[in-house]
Amino acid sequence: MEQQKPLNLIIDCDPGVDDAVALALAAAFRDRLRLLAITTVAGNQTLERVTANALNLSALLGLDVPVASGCAEPLVREKAPAADIHGPTGLGDCRLPESGRRPASDNAVLFLQNTILSLPPEEGVTLVPIGPLTNIALLLKAFPEVKPRISHICLMGGGINGGNRTAAAEFNIWADPEAAHMVFTAGIPLTMCGLDATMQGGLTRPQVEGLRTGGGKVSAYFGEMLDFYFRSLNYRNRDVVAIHDATTLLYLLYPDLFATAQLPVTVDCGEGLTRGMTLADRRSFLEDGGPRVTVLTDVKDPQRYQEILLDAMARLDQGA
Repeated sequence: MEQQKPLNLIIDCDPGVDDAVALALAAAFRDRLRLLAITTVAGNQTLERVTANALNLSALLGLDVPVASGCAEPLVREKAPAADIHGPTGLGDCRLPESGRRPASDNAVLFLQNTILSLPPEEGVTLVPIGPLTNIALLLKAFPEVKPRISHICLMGGGINGGNRTAAAEFNIWADPEAAHMVFTAGIPLTMCGLDATMQGGLTRPQVEGLRTGGGKVSAYFGEMLDFYFRSLNYRNRDVVAIHDATTLLYLLYPDLFATAQLPVTVDCGEGLTRGMTLADRRSFLEDGGPRVTVLTDVKDPQRYQEILLDAMARLDQGA
């Protein structure tokens, strides 16, 4: 059987502990994922901090790809970093080795346009935004010519049964709902890896402790990052830590691991309690409820989810 060609991928992120694990998966599965670039956006921490994290993570993971720095603010709202969840640097208490790397560009939107259009016309690219959608919205608005070259947007954000930043909204969508609305309505095939699935997958306290103390040169850093989650208010009384952003890569690698539904999804851009809500219209009698997106609704096998993550960490340790 002919080996399948690796998937062209660009990750737009705001590292962030769970962003770091997503980048680790890209490194562990580089035989199946051709990572072209990493772009950064303010979200879990300030743009300066998340960009530094992306540069240091790319060096740690052996990802020899350009990192471009993007938007420091949402389109129309004030930025609101999630330092309470991700810590003062964005990676908990973990201090990565300083890489000395510098961003390839300080204009991620233009960098994305150039990167996408530089590919052969017959090749598509999958965008994986795992932070607020500011960079991607501006890309699609400023350079609509890239749309035919984007085969798929697989994002972490939203949820059809409640939120985490508020009762109604997930953080990435809440942080820049106007940008999210622009991306959801862009007419590009879109998969929403939201809280409905991401809260069903993750690692246990013993598994995280095993990463932290197991002696792995790479996995120890990730165990330290994830241990910070367990010491945060959100997870202090929980036994499993959700690793939201990693779900996007796991879906691309193992789509059979997830249950999905095709649903019309609307982003609430208002100022009230439902700001940033991703409202799925599940009325079955509607013939046309608007553009539909693929919504991850569940993880079919949480144990396998864990095994894939832990195996990826072991692979990275072996290559370190």
